[in-house]
Amino acid sequence: MVNKEITKKQFDFLKTEFNYLEKGGVISEQEKERMLSSYAVKGNMSFITILLSIGALLLGLGILTFVASNWMYLSKAVKFLLIIACLIGVNFAGVKWQVRFPKTARSLHYVGILIFGSGIFLIEQMFNIIINFNSSFLLWAIGTVFISYYLKDVFILLFTTFLLFIYINGSIFLDETSYPIAIIVFLPALYILLKKFDYAKYPAFFINALAINTVVLFLMEFVPKLNTENSNTIVLSILFVLGILLAYVPVTPKLQNVIHLQGHLLHGITALFLTFEFSIWFPLAYFVFLLYLILRGSLTSIVIICALIFRYYLDSFDFLPRSLTFIFGGIMLIGFGFFFENQRKKGGDLHG
Repeated sequence: MVNKEITKKQFDFLKTEFNYLEKGGVISEQEKERMLSSYAVKGNMSFITILLSIGALLLGLGILTFVASNWMYLSKAVKFLLIIACLIGVNFAGVKWQVRFPKTARSLHYVGILIFGSGIFLIEQMFNIIINFNSSFLLWAIGTVFISYYLKDVFILLFTTFLLFIYINGSIFLDETSYPIAIIVFLPALYILLKKFDYAKYPAFFINALAINTVVLFLMEFVPKLNTENSNTIVLSILFVLGILLAYVPVTPKLQNVIHLQGHLLHGITALFLTFEFSIWFPLAYFVFLLYLILRGSLTSIVIICALIFRYYLDSFDFLPRSLTFIFGGIMLIGFGFFFENQRKKGGDLHG
């Protein structure tokens, strides 16, 4: 059985509890050691890792600025060979030192990623290759995703997601004539890769955000082409329903908290915009829905209710006493606090 990775804080907690059980005679010392050996402590961001990461960034920027300052004096052949040599050199050194100096090797791979990205833009300029800058970010992302898989590096996976955010949004807001289909291929690949990372929380959050961003831009691109008068309302309504579905869709437990939180945020944000589109029946019905979610233990719904109250408070700023709004909001929050404290005493379940 593969050892489960946990944080040092979690490991220390388990160790304290097992020591308590050992002193009470519930388990033996051998059983305690056997159970503790089933866990492995995750590596935290050490000083060395931070130092090497900053060094990698500075080295990469140094190489780029040196090349850029002398770019005009070099021939095309020298420019191209220089880019390839730097790219191969730092990655070869990273592979060579992977066993003896893993952290230093990883920092060299970070430098390689920077050189790879800048090389794409420089080669385009050198050979007068005319493509939109967002397509260059797609090529950069294709390279980084393979390095992320090879190194099993969370930060490179996050960087890949960032590059794809630029690609997808650039494709929509620049002079593009078609939807960037490549993102539809890339997203499943990212989720497959996420499984290799045991559904790490931060990559999961940003990959899901990228997927939601993709759906939003898809709707913004194609719904107006249906020649409907209320295209904005249709887009917001679809996203509102999508948010509710995400808040309750059954997924693997490791992704559940992240996806459900993003679902609540999506239906909350879109609902605020929909209050401007629909009559008073919608905010009233949504308010009742949020109260239902709060009764089920949703903490995020309290934040959404506060935002909803604040939205109507701004509309009524000129004629509604400010103190009355604060009193009403304060009573509600204290009431929610009392409810959740009572739920905890009864052993109730609270979630996002």
